[in-house]
Amino acid sequence: MEKKILLFFLIMVLIGCNRKEEITLSKSEKSEINTLIEKSNDFKLSKTSRLNFTKEAYKLLNGKKDSVSIGYLLKVADRFYNVGEYDEFFKISRNIYQLSIDKKDSINIAKSLSNIADYHFFYFKNDSAFTYYVKAEKIYRQIGENKISNIILYNKANILLYENNFSQCETDIIKVLKRATLENDVRLVYNCYLTLGKTSRGMGNNLTAIDYYGKALSLANKLTNDPQYSILKAQSLNYIAIVLQEEGLFSEALHKSKRALGYDDFKKSEPHFFCYLSNTLAYSKFKLGDGDCLKLFNETLKIGDSLESIPVQLTSKLYLSEYYLSKENLDRAFFFADDVRRTAHQQKVFEDELKALELLAKIDPSNDSAYNKRYITLNDSLQDVERATRNKFARIEFETDEITNEKNIAEAEKEKISAQRWMILGFSLFFIVLILLFYVSRLQRSRNRELRHLQQQQEANQEIYRLMLNQQQKIEEGKQIEKRRISKELHDGVMGKLTAIRLNLFVLGKKNDPETIAKCLEHVDEIQNIEKEIRKISHDLNHNLFTDASDFVQMVNNLVDNIKGHSPLNFRIIADEKIDWNAINSEVKMQVYRILQEALHNIEKYAQARNVCVSMTEKDGCLNVSITDDGIGFDSKTIKPGIGHKNMKERAAEINSELTIMSELGKGTQINLTIIT
Repeated sequence: MEKKILLFFLIMVLIGCNRKEEITLSKSEKSEINTLIEKSNDFKLSKTSRLNFTKEAYKLLNGKKDSVSIGYLLKVADRFYNVGEYDEFFKISRNIYQLSIDKKDSINIAKSLSNIADYHFFYFKNDSAFTYYVKAEKIYRQIGENKISNIILYNKANILLYENNFSQCETDIIKVLKRATLENDVRLVYNCYLTLGKTSRGMGNNLTAIDYYGKALSLANKLTNDPQYSILKAQSLNYIAIVLQEEGLFSEALHKSKRALGYDDFKKSEPHFFCYLSNTLAYSKFKLGDGDCLKLFNETLKIGDSLESIPVQLTSKLYLSEYYLSKENLDRAFFFADDVRRTAHQQKVFEDELKALELLAKIDPSNDSAYNKRYITLNDSLQDVERATRNKFARIEFETDEITNEKNIAEAEKEKISAQRWMILGFSLFFIVLILLFYVSRLQRSRNRELRHLQQQQEANQEIYRLMLNQQQKIEEGKQIEKRRISKELHDGVMGKLTAIRLNLFVLGKKNDPETIAKCLEHVDEIQNIEKEIRKISHDLNHNLFTDASDFVQMVNNLVDNIKGHSPLNFRIIADEKIDWNAINSEVKMQVYRILQEALHNIEKYAQARNVCVSMTEKDGCLNVSITDDGIGFDSKTIKPGIGHKNMKERAAEINSELTIMSELGKGTQINLTIIT
């Protein structure tokens, strides 16, 4: 039974041995990472400090692949995004995606896809961003994460906004707004109001835009616990200020900008966001004739250069070009406008390229026809592209769904095949285990039968020996009776007759006459008869004494003769005549006989011997029995003792004797039994 359990356990171990152990986070590491992530999200700290805390947290997560570590990696990726480390954000998100695919972790697959989409969206790769958003949204819908899928739909709508597909963007945002309102997702409602303001502005409805921005500003008051609270308030005011500038209300716009900048020291905490606020403020001052605007434009451009932010650089240079044009410094105006034209064209920021062409036509009237022609051509191209791509994202979503469905079908088919293979493997292993168990069971039963047979044989032999000893005991009793009978005959018969003859012959000492002598001669004849009787009794007694001395040795001889009858072994028996077998306990003789029987049986069966010597001697009050053969022998250090050896040792222990077995390969075996008599 134990062998079956061991076999089953080994098979289970072999099946599960290919599982790799994951390196997980310790309790102290988790605590440290939580502290670092919390500090990296504290917007009261400088950007540099938050970046350093994020890097330290990421360093602790290096090489970790368990589910908890993936959750921390997602937070670290978000922190890198918040501090403007977009390439690091993208690298970590790709890593999370691969780890989640390996683990078949749907929620983290969707999160990583959403992050990858955010990265492409930031770099104006709208087609790629939209594709990844569609994939993420589909997974979120499948696993019931409606709140997050609403955010994905919001992001998709923003792509439509930047593609100037305002009507479709508005439709999708209103859909998100309804869902977010029902689910009381205040932050998402806030974002929807901002986007609706942008779509209204894009469609020329500035008053509606201001209304939506105002709703966002009011809603921000409910987000005081949001770590970006000050940013949420400030950006609402900034968007209102931009619309007011378009309406020519620069004083009101300036007021809104000052309020926005007063919510926090954004220059320290969020330098990128500070540039947008500062440019809006500076442009209002420029339109109001405040000369301080140039200092602000230059400061913003310098920060934008340090951040390597193309949008900030383009906006600052456009404002500087317009400023220098107003001051009739045409060279500086041309320098900034032409730089914006080239950079915007290279980065495909066509809206800023159109603004630059419009400025260049004013700065360089001699070439205004060329700039205007380029402006018209570009504007017409953008309109054509806009018309051609209005259904592009719907097509991308449809094609993505088709690809996803095909992939799901392929995955399902693959899983089906894999399941079939595993099923076949499982059944194969089951039948192999079944066959092995059946084989082991049969082998065990066979061994048990053999052991039972040996045990029965030993019990039968023991019973035979017991009967032999009983027989010997009865013979001994018969001998004692016979001895007593002979003793009586000698005492009562022979001794009586001898006494009578002695008395009758005593008369010769007194009478020597012929008659007396004749009578005495008759008694002499009687003495001859008594002599014959004594001779007969002596002969019988001598035979019995021989039998007493040789009964145990004869039993050993009988045992050897039985083996000789069917074995070519040559036996030599040495029996010390000084041993008084009658003085030895019958239990001791029985155990010695059984040990001899087992030893000779093993020699006959395993030793491949030719000659065997059985020696029984007595020395220093000890009976020494040894069995020696010239067989193949064995290595007693490597061969595990069998049942026969164990039985011999147990029998020796029962009679308080010592049994030793000495053997070497090729040098035969010697068994020594020492009994204290």
